[in-house]
Amino acid sequence: MLSYKIGFIGSGNMAHAIIRGIISSGIVSGSQVWVFDIDKEKLKMMHSSYEVQIAESNIELAKSCDLIVLAVKPNICEKVLKEILPSLDGHQIIASIAAGWSTDKLRNASEHKAKIIKIMPNTPAMVGAGVMVFSKDNDLSEEELKHIKLLFSANGLVVTLEEEKMYATTGISGTIPACVSMYIEALADGGVMNGLPRDFALKVAAQAVMGSAKMVLESGRHPAILKEQVCTPGGTTIEAVCALEEDGFRGTVIRACNRCTKKSYDMLNK
Repeated sequence: MLSYKIGFIGSGNMAHAIIRGIISSGIVSGSQVWVFDIDKEKLKMMHSSYEVQIAESNIELAKSCDLIVLAVKPNICEKVLKEILPSLDGHQIIASIAAGWSTDKLRNASEHKAKIIKIMPNTPAMVGAGVMVFSKDNDLSEEELKHIKLLFSANGLVVTLEEEKMYATTGISGTIPACVSMYIEALADGGVMNGLPRDFALKVAAQAVMGSAKMVLESGRHPAILKEQVCTPGGTTIEAVCALEEDGFRGTVIRACNRCTKKSYDMLNK
């Protein structure tokens, strides 16, 4: 168990996912986690669910914690950083999950009074199956980075990447829970259209997607090979594959990734 005191400024979906993951893993206890949000009902829910500490203000949280997770909307990051600036004394680590804020922008806004690391997470972190992308451009020592990686490994896969490439991961990681949920819903709709009960169709579709992803990860084989293994000549699977390709399935997915990546860059440059 880590001895860090960890503060979350903001308690939205992503913060909730991370908090649930790190506490459920046993790496930290609820008593080590502090949360502040202007939404008091969210704070009550977080305390009831995880027995976290509720801070009275961002300033109290910054003074109390070693690691501050900045989990607010990008448009209020500057306001929050100005508010906690007098409470920063150089020992704190600020881990930002806010879109559109580079490491250098965070350093400048905090006047270099905290150690900065930028992280791009996704919501499957809630069930320990997320992706946590760390910027290689960070201010942490090797020991601090080791501890932060251990902490966030409770949420899933932890990888490091050059910061200029991080924005491309949004399209293949950050937005994927929404896109895959749409795919699972569409599969279930197809099952319902052919007479299956909705609950049954959703469960089977979700399990099939999860199992397919697990095969890619654990087999080490290229997805194209796994696809070919189930495409029997003249069979049902190749029929489904051809239907998807008729409607430009792969091209649509690639365009979605490209648009998401462009949006990430646009937000950064505002």
